[in-house]
Amino acid sequence: MRGGSPQRVEGTAAQRTPAGFVGRERERGLMDDLLVAGADGGAALLLWGEPGIGKTALLDYAAEQASRRATVLRARGIETETVLPFAVLGDLLMPHSSLFRDLPEAQRSALEGSLALSGQSPGNPYAACMGALNVLAALGDRRPVVVLVDDLHWVDPSSQRVLLFVARRLSCERVALSLTSREDHGESGERRSIPAVQVGGLAAAECAALLAEAGRRVAPAVLDELVRISGGNPLALREMASGLTPEQVRGEQPLPAPPSLGRHLERAWAARMDDLPDSARRALAVLAASRSTAAGTLRKALEAAGLSLEALSPAEQAGLVRATLDGLDFHHPVLRPLVLTRAPLAHRFAAFHALAAVSTGALHAWYRAAASAGPDEEAAAALAEAALEARRRSAYGESALAWRRAAELTPEPAVRAERLHRAASDALLSGSPYGPPWCEEALRITPDAAVRADIQALLGRMYTWKGEPARAYGLLLDAADAVRATDPARACVLLAEATAPARLDGHVPAAIRVAEQSVALAAPRGRDRWLSQTMLGAALVMAGQVARGTAMLRAADRDGAGDPVRDQPVYAIAGQAWSRAEEFTGGRRLLNTAVESARRHSAVGVLAFTLAVRGELETRIGQWASARGDLTESLRWAEELGQLTCVSYTLYGLARLEALRGDRVAVEEHVAHARRECGTHGIGCQEFHLTAVLGLAALTHGDHETAAGQLEQTLALAREQGIGNPEVVPFAADLAEAQLRAGRPDRADEVTAWLEERARETGLASAEAAAARCRGLLAATAEEAEAHFAHALDAHGRTTGPFDLARTQLCEAEVLRRHRRPAAARAPLTAALACFQRLGAEPWARRAASELAATGGTVTAGRQPAGDALSLLTPQEFQVSRAVARGLNNVEAAASLFVSRKTVEAHLTRIYRKLQVRSRTDLTRLLTASGLLD
Repeated sequence: MRGGSPQRVEGTAAQRTPAGFVGRERERGLMDDLLVAGADGGAALLLWGEPGIGKTALLDYAAEQASRRATVLRARGIETETVLPFAVLGDLLMPHSSLFRDLPEAQRSALEGSLALSGQSPGNPYAACMGALNVLAALGDRRPVVVLVDDLHWVDPSSQRVLLFVARRLSCERVALSLTSREDHGESGERRSIPAVQVGGLAAAECAALLAEAGRRVAPAVLDELVRISGGNPLALREMASGLTPEQVRGEQPLPAPPSLGRHLERAWAARMDDLPDSARRALAVLAASRSTAAGTLRKALEAAGLSLEALSPAEQAGLVRATLDGLDFHHPVLRPLVLTRAPLAHRFAAFHALAAVSTGALHAWYRAAASAGPDEEAAAALAEAALEARRRSAYGESALAWRRAAELTPEPAVRAERLHRAASDALLSGSPYGPPWCEEALRITPDAAVRADIQALLGRMYTWKGEPARAYGLLLDAADAVRATDPARACVLLAEATAPARLDGHVPAAIRVAEQSVALAAPRGRDRWLSQTMLGAALVMAGQVARGTAMLRAADRDGAGDPVRDQPVYAIAGQAWSRAEEFTGGRRLLNTAVESARRHSAVGVLAFTLAVRGELETRIGQWASARGDLTESLRWAEELGQLTCVSYTLYGLARLEALRGDRVAVEEHVAHARRECGTHGIGCQEFHLTAVLGLAALTHGDHETAAGQLEQTLALAREQGIGNPEVVPFAADLAEAQLRAGRPDRADEVTAWLEERARETGLASAEAAAARCRGLLAATAEEAEAHFAHALDAHGRTTGPFDLARTQLCEAEVLRRHRRPAAARAPLTAALACFQRLGAEPWARRAASELAATGGTVTAGRQPAGDALSLLTPQEFQVSRAVARGLNNVEAAASLFVSRKTVEAHLTRIYRKLQVRSRTDLTRLLTASGLLD
């Protein structure tokens, strides 16, 4: 039996130390806490450390402690099974497949398809993730659930994705999940995505107790040396001690001085292997190569190799293998790769040939491939079929590996390049980092221009989202140039795609240039026309050519159409462009369409970017609670999917929101996070965003010198990068005000003149209002100031942005009071104060209250609008409230937000209490009144 088939453990619920368990008080305490937290509403923990350090023993401890109170599900990854889609997930959930019928249809179909319970394609992999989460939640409704998975590094990629998805979303499900992994497995993100604890070596006294329990008492000096060499690793300690001579135990002879712990253990086990008869060593190779430890499967493979189960008896007596409930397995997982590494090539090939002979389907393909020493098209074709089958089950990680191995065995270069391309494409879908090198390898062996263009296009998409826009832009441009003459339709799409990384890299004129080339190649009507015109329109709006840009966006909608799921990033870019052209209603409608389509179809690939764009728009129009919900969810997805470009953009959006609210510490944390995670990747637009938000935060707190310094950098970057639209990041008015308050009115006048020129060129009312406000601050007389502020207020009336309007009212009142007209200042101050209070812009509210008090006005907290209570909600509570207000039931809302039904129900309880509403109808009315529903 595979060490980990699911089981229900019964026993006493009392907390105790299992017999034979030495030390680990801290880790056992953490496991106890995990079990308690899981029973109360969901928790996850990753234990990581070197082989033999005791991670499995801690899972054993948790299983025993869970006892009668919990349903315990156990599984473990096996190195040779990493290519089998959903193998570990099947081990965990198949005994509870009766619960699948209660899932929403899309989740049930996806989960059953993933586990090969139906002939249907599972569709989107995130539907399977949601199905698994809801099955565990349903189990948790009956009694607490404890899920224990050993050796995550050897769990198949599809199951890994599901397990980590579930671990990140446990909150109300009465599920405790603990995973173990090797020390070197944290780089792929597991340790960052869930709480993690390193399991270190035992202390000297604990090592002594461990050896004493095993009947090995050594001299104190010997113990010290064993602890030093082993680092307190229990497995290493026992293996080293078992090999000592009586003289070494007493300290009368020196211990071996191995160059490394790994080498010492290898030598200790290798000595046992070398003492085995030839038949036992060949049988061990079959066991090590096999993806099953069940006796029936193992017996057939051994017979195909001319052996029998009896051949493994010497290995069992030597402590290398052990009996399980239904077969044989290695005493420790690290023995499996060691046996294969040390086995002669002839033994390995014989083992794989035997296993292939008794296997079918994907297993047969993988065994046959392992037995191939060189190019083998038949083996490669079999693996290609396995890859297609894995892809049909949305097991993209496994299909990528199968395509890659098939390519290695393919003798024909053109076919090998095609298979590498497919491997890279599936790697991108699975979140694997191996796609780029596979694309580069394919490019080296194929001269076909069209194939090269497709490969470069894929590479460009990878690098765009992974945070290397300059590299992506070059690849896409080269690909378009290579096929422009022979395949203009393909070149049109490639050039349109190249505009996105050009903008991200801070080269707006280049984005316009390639988008214009794309439009020139596009057909008169159709998707390609829509795509190229949309990308050109967005680039023009960003450059400040707003009238031309919006005309191009309208032409795009007239001449073609896209699909909100397939073309989600284009919808997001179009919505962003309309927002920057002050067409907020149309922009939000596009973004809502893209977000809801992505949720409905579980198409999360670019959901982070779309949510971030919508969050930025919501910040502009004063819907800050909604913006915080979108931006927080965006950051979670961007980090989960490794999209560094979007991580940077989303952190800017969160930082700007916090700057407006006055939380300077949060702003600096977000900026530091962005620079730490993304700063080395050359995202050209990053500093343009970050310096602007740091300047705004400093201005909000009256630190005018710092604000001026940061914002001068922003202005320089805007000019350098060709960003002519002052509303891409509204910074110019902040810079003018900072310079004025820092005592440099001449520089403030120069910046205001630049803003006025940009307002005339773009025709944007918000820029016009901001420039007029700055002129009002610079005015020498009350009459001149009033004229400028009247102009600003008139411009504000042509756009939506309550915070900017309140700032203008505050500045007007400050100037009026300075000119000894306090009575005239009270009305704008009262309006500004009410707005700042409603938004939660605390420093601005304090400033307005102070000014109002100075005019002799009465400062009262006032009654806040009912909708403002939404600011009491957490980001996820807000997202739940919005989903429910859209008419979704709890199950539909859970699927839309990629959480469990239990989580939605728990959040709704808190939402009703915080908002003091009693029904979904009341909640819908509240969100509608706040302008949050179309």
